[in-house]
Amino acid sequence: MAVSIRSTSSTFNAALVRRAAWAVLLLAASGVLGQVFAQGASFENEDEDAPKTVFTHRYEAGLSLHTRGMGGILERGKYRGVGKLSTWSIGFSSMKHAKEVRSFNPAYDQARSYVFGKVNALYILRLGWGKRTVASPKLRNGGVSVGWHYSFGAALGLTKPVYLEIGYPQIPYTYLLTQRYDPSEHGTDDIYGRAGAMNGILELTPHPGGYFRAAADFEYGRERETLRTLSVGVQIDAFPTRVVIMAEEFGQNDRLFLTLFAHWTLGRQKFKT
Repeated sequence: MAVSIRSTSSTFNAALVRRAAWAVLLLAASGVLGQVFAQGASFENEDEDAPKTVFTHRYEAGLSLHTRGMGGILERGKYRGVGKLSTWSIGFSSMKHAKEVRSFNPAYDQARSYVFGKVNALYILRLGWGKRTVASPKLRNGGVSVGWHYSFGAALGLTKPVYLEIGYPQIPYTYLLTQRYDPSEHGTDDIYGRAGAMNGILELTPHPGGYFRAAADFEYGRERETLRTLSVGVQIDAFPTRVVIMAEEFGQNDRLFLTLFAHWTLGRQKFKT
């Protein structure tokens, strides 16, 4: 009986030892794996979060396309908190009349196109202040952040008289003269084509007004310091009096210009570590 008891006891002790050994091995293995995964996560987090920065300013410049023309924009932003910026911007764009239609002199293939009835070209200079919000920040390099912004401020409309090349005496023309377009004097048979863009540049007429813009932003720069932003939104320019683009007999001129736009800008962010 004594031998049997010692045998059973030794067997029981051996089982405990084996189980303890397996437990130690499992714990050790789990500890090693835990360290591996922890290091992997650490590297991943470092890749996602490095460099750990606090951005202070951002600067952007780019091209603006809208439903009535095109232009450019410069913007400076200052961070006021996490994902919150105050912005200052300056922009310049052309503005067409909604009823503009390109025309050509059918007798001369090399003649440049013109808009029959257009007496002034309109350009708008904007100086504004706004707010930008980064709602979904870019978590890693190559990611995309989503946000929105709005801005408002002063808009200065500048109208430049349209000059055309007028043929004399009649088709086929003997000679051409560059003249300011007058719909009451110049018909389609008189117009050879539009003149150079610099004609009338010293005859600009100012039209002070204001603007408001709201847009959604999609920033997809490969690095956090580098900005590549596409903004899509709506903009309105307002003036106290009608801005004459087309001659009165050709269409209604407006005080309000509502457009849809897309801005594509490049820039950089400045930060402190």
